[in-house]
Amino acid sequence: MGVSFFALALAVSPLLAAAETTAPVAPRGNVVDHLYGKDIPDPYRWMEGQDNKAFQDWLKAQGVVGRAWLDSAPTLAGWRTRLTAASAGSTTNRMQHRVAGRLFFLRLEQGKQGVLMQRKPDGSEMVLLDPNAVAATGGHASVTNYSVSADGLTIAVNVDHGGNEITTIEFYNTDTGARLPDQLDNIWGEFSVDWTPDGKAVTYTQMAPAGDQVDQMLNMRARYHVMGTPVTQDKTLLVSGGNPTIAIAPQEFPGVGVSADSDWVTAIIGGARAQIRTCILPRAKLLAANPTWNCLINYDDEVQGVNLKGHTFYAISKKGAPNGKLLTIDLAVSPTLDKARVLLPQSDADVLTGTNVARDALYVRYMHNGEDVFVRAPYDGGAMKAVPLPYHGAAYLTDSDPMVDGLVFTLQSWTQPRKLFAYDPARGLSDLNLGANSPKDYAAAIDILNVEAKSADGTLVPVTILQPKGYKPDGKVLSLLDAYGGYGQATQPFFDPMTLEWVMAGHVYAFVSVRGGGEKGDAWRLAGKSALKYKGVEDLIGAADYMVSHGYSRKDHVAIYGASMGGLIMGGAVAHYPDRFGAAIIHAGILNPTRLAVMPNGPNQFAETADPGTADGFTILTNMDPYLAIKPGKTWPAVMLDVGLNDNRVTPWNSGKFGAALMAAGDTKVVYRTDADSGHFGTSLSQAAAEKADHYTFLEKAMGN
Repeated sequence: MGVSFFALALAVSPLLAAAETTAPVAPRGNVVDHLYGKDIPDPYRWMEGQDNKAFQDWLKAQGVVGRAWLDSAPTLAGWRTRLTAASAGSTTNRMQHRVAGRLFFLRLEQGKQGVLMQRKPDGSEMVLLDPNAVAATGGHASVTNYSVSADGLTIAVNVDHGGNEITTIEFYNTDTGARLPDQLDNIWGEFSVDWTPDGKAVTYTQMAPAGDQVDQMLNMRARYHVMGTPVTQDKTLLVSGGNPTIAIAPQEFPGVGVSADSDWVTAIIGGARAQIRTCILPRAKLLAANPTWNCLINYDDEVQGVNLKGHTFYAISKKGAPNGKLLTIDLAVSPTLDKARVLLPQSDADVLTGTNVARDALYVRYMHNGEDVFVRAPYDGGAMKAVPLPYHGAAYLTDSDPMVDGLVFTLQSWTQPRKLFAYDPARGLSDLNLGANSPKDYAAAIDILNVEAKSADGTLVPVTILQPKGYKPDGKVLSLLDAYGGYGQATQPFFDPMTLEWVMAGHVYAFVSVRGGGEKGDAWRLAGKSALKYKGVEDLIGAADYMVSHGYSRKDHVAIYGASMGGLIMGGAVAHYPDRFGAAIIHAGILNPTRLAVMPNGPNQFAETADPGTADGFTILTNMDPYLAIKPGKTWPAVMLDVGLNDNRVTPWNSGKFGAALMAAGDTKVVYRTDADSGHFGTSLSQAAAEKADHYTFLEKAMGN
């Protein structure tokens, strides 16, 4: 048994008073799990659990100590000034959508929360929702997503009032800005509504009612709301244990999509994994009692994206085609996957990443050496042609309307801010002047190098290095390596002044495309998934060695950074290769995956990592678990653990247990950075500036500069 919770509460609660001068020591319990023939000590098990005051007090006390340590650094003020100026000098328009002749977007400027705007057909702009007005009264609000009815007259906005990514969907009239009486509560911030073609109803995915279970990410349900009616009358369309024709596991997220030009609806079921399941149903049967869904696609079909145009169903399949092939199914003739036709076979050089349905054609997106290209595929079988692009970069946003010709997309590079473009075959390419600006001409001051580092097994790993213009490696700079390596997510060019200012200060920033990501197609994802997660760690270490062997930095002047699933890679590097770099920053990292089953949002991660409820899965997780790998007798790098106290994706006790184990294992600097106003990530430019100022200060102070 472990130390009693009551005793720990007594031991920890006085720490807040002393925290300004002394970092609190975490009490060690004697919990040992005996599972599948293994003895697993877990001395900091007491930190687990929701609403755990003992742990919350300890973590806050650590945050106070970390804050004091950072504030004592003479370089902090300079970083704050530099990054605040970069933030204030930036205006970024995001989440752009073109609907019924109007452009909707989120505008971030001067360090404030994003303001939801629209540009009308006459070119005038109008504020629809300003979350900063809420902040001015002492509250918190941020827009996390939105969706507009097909006629452009009503907008449904996900508003986060608690900094925890759990939102309320509010509805507004886009002509007047007036708020409508309809409201949907308890919605995960990424999940916007889907409108019926007539704009009279929406489908939405809602979290389970509060109190149903500890993990709010379990048992989500898809529902149907008719505008102007009480939400108590909303019909539940999909839920675990509901309709017997469409089985849904508690950890899966179900959603129902409605297309403006199709008589079919789609059920998309997935979670924290690359693949999705998809079922279809005639729209006329959607509100029937237990309608019979036709489940076309299961996870083992390796489909990673679908779309619908009329009765033609499109699917991006990676099965037998790791770079992706595009399949089509005629739902009116043979609505089964085995009758699918290959519209676009796999490319040897490019990775198929997405499709957009427009009135005139299907627009297909490929990734070529990390950069995006588009191909226009006419529905009548006409010749496919590449969409002309003004420069090389990544298109993080693509938007189309099945009732309108063409495509809207953003394009950005490492040193060029995003721009918003529209393309249609009649008018060609046009700049909509609704992207972002830059406080400086970073392209003139920064060189970009694409190199390859050798991993432990000889695999060559792509590394993009951002360095001062004309820099010749002299071993005197600090090198910061950034990696993720999860879910097949690819690291592509993105413009971020906060990152670029590190380079402008004379340092080097490198992005490492470790295995587990999608930079080289699905084979690259699978090569770093589950039991092979360690390959991503080895790839990162190979890149760290590259920076040393090629003269960029001394070993103790190389740092690593990763967030969320990327934190698992960083934790593995700290635990197994502590002598290969000088410092690590881990933001909201998954650091104790053996305990996924009891983490909020933990079961959602089983597909990417493993299921601890099976012998094989438990072995995989114990092998990858950074917390369990921390043992005395090593010299550890300095580590910053950055934690949002409202995080509902990765529970903060991951960072708590990992840091406590590090501090107990040896004499190393562990700095906790805590933020009471954020969840998994911050949402404003000012939050980003404050966070990066702390990160860069930590690195310079910890590694010596």
